[in-house]
Amino acid sequence: MKKYMTAKDRIEEAETLMAALAIVRTAELELDSKLPVLPPEFARYLIAPDAFLLIVPSTVTNGNDRSTVSNAMGLSRCDALIVRVSRPSIGAKKIILDIGIDGLTPVWYHEYRPCSLDGALHFVPDHDPGKPIFRLTPKGLTSSVDFDALQPDEH
Repeated sequence: MKKYMTAKDRIEEAETLMAALAIVRTAELELDSKLPVLPPEFARYLIAPDAFLLIVPSTVTNGNDRSTVSNAMGLSRCDALIVRVSRPSIGAKKIILDIGIDGLTPVWYHEYRPCSLDGALHFVPDHDPGKPIFRLTPKGLTSSVDFDALQPDEH
C-alpha cells in the first residue's frame, strides 16, 4: 500500500468500495459489525459471516492481491470475492471479480463479472465460457456444478 494516496487513488478506492457494497446489497448479505475477527491488516475487508464470505475491494494501490486474501481466507475459513473496477482506455468502466473458494489450498477463478439471472446475483466468466458460473445468496456462493438450473439436459 502506498504511504501517501493521491486524489486519483482515493477516487479509485471509493469506486471499488461502492461496487463491493452494491454486490452486498444486491445479494442481500448481512455484514458483520462486531469486533473484527481478522488482524488489522484486513480491516478494510467486508465480512458476511452467514455467507462465509469475504468481500475485498481491491485497487492497484491497496495491496489486496490473491496471496494476501488467501491468508485472510485461511484465518476466517471463508470464500472470497476480490472486487476491482476495470478502467479500459476505451469504453465504460466495469466490475471484475476474482472468486476464491476456501479449502486446504484456495482455488481461484479469475475475471468474472456480475449479472442478474432469474432475479439472483450470479458471476459469469468474462472471457472463458467454459468456466463455472457462481450464484451468490445470503447463505454463500454456489457453483454451477452444484445447481441444476444451468446443467444441460442429458439425452
